[in-house]
Amino acid sequence: MINRFLEVPEKLRANHSVFLQKIGRFFLKITGWNIRGAFPNGNRILLVAGPHTSNWDFLLALCMIFGLNLNVHWVGKHTLFKNGLSKLMKKLGGIPVDRASPELLMKDVSEIINKYQGVVIAMSPEGTRKKVARLKSGFLRIAKETNSQIMLAGIDFESKCIHLGGLFQPSGDKDMDLEYVHNYFRKFKGKRPSFS
Repeated sequence: MINRFLEVPEKLRANHSVFLQKIGRFFLKITGWNIRGAFPNGNRILLVAGPHTSNWDFLLALCMIFGLNLNVHWVGKHTLFKNGLSKLMKKLGGIPVDRASPELLMKDVSEIINKYQGVVIAMSPEGTRKKVARLKSGFLRIAKETNSQIMLAGIDFESKCIHLGGLFQPSGDKDMDLEYVHNYFRKFKGKRPSFS
């Protein structure tokens, strides 16, 4: 269930219906999931989440978004937005990313950030549900170009907890920063640990 002490700053709140908020909270409660940590009182938060090993991560994220009434837009593969699903995915806050045209992602993210007083952009730096040797560095560039704070979030299926970590301040050394984030995610067990 949602930690009753978890407060979402007013500027980061969405306008989800009471029904959706109750559905999100209900799902987390009956499945035994908790959310620990707090959101900073910033205008632009880039939520970098992992490890991403299963489609269950997406469902958990939606429940958290609705349950907390959080204004979140998330980055997903452009293939998720095909076959008539584009409208629904975008309504749920989705931002498609096509690796062949990464500049479009920056344009879409910038438009969303400029539209709201406060917003959270969520993404997985693994870029896939499979095991990766190295994280994608796009989140570092997005944070820098949009002047967003980076917040790390760990999804732990062993303890059934979403851990909202503190703010991460990049050093400017890309390799060192990616290694730090990768090591942070190693503390948590994904749905399929062999993919973590």
